[in-house]
Amino acid sequence: ECLVGSEMCIRDSTLLDDPEVAMDYLVTIVGMDWVDSLGCVYYLMSTRHNTMMSVIVKAGPDRDTPYLHSVADLWRIAEIYEREVYDYFGIIFINNQDMRRLFLNIDWKGYPLRKDYDMNNPHNTVTTENERQSDSTFTWVETPDGKVEKREVAVFAPEDFVVNIGPQH
Repeated sequence: ECLVGSEMCIRDSTLLDDPEVAMDYLVTIVGMDWVDSLGCVYYLMSTRHNTMMSVIVKAGPDRDTPYLHSVADLWRIAEIYEREVYDYFGIIFINNQDMRRLFLNIDWKGYPLRKDYDMNNPHNTVTTENERQSDSTFTWVETPDGKVEKREVAVFAPEDFVVNIGPQH
């Protein structure tokens, strides 16, 4: 079953809580570029009924500032999936607590899976040296008056000791 809906459709906890539907597993979130707009396809599964559903949601208000509300409060795995979509499409998920790039360098310019991406950008060279990492991230929150604000959040406390153990190959 495929459902094309507003953003409130995917945020409706009925998909998760209603025993008749019980979409308790978020399989993945796929970013989409439809040229005139950006958005996501959410693939959901009910482990109770062994059924699947996809929900198509367009981001607003435009291509320059595409926003969707995070569903990580409904399906925890969405936190990582939303970071991947942000990394490749630039869709910002309001209330996702960690919107750092997931796969690309933190100083990467643009979003490579958009149809208008410039593949010849000289600033996006892949280096063989150690990648810079950030001890802070950004989150976008919606204020009571409906505006979206970008806020910096510390990933690690000053007293944390961080050890990078990977990759293991």
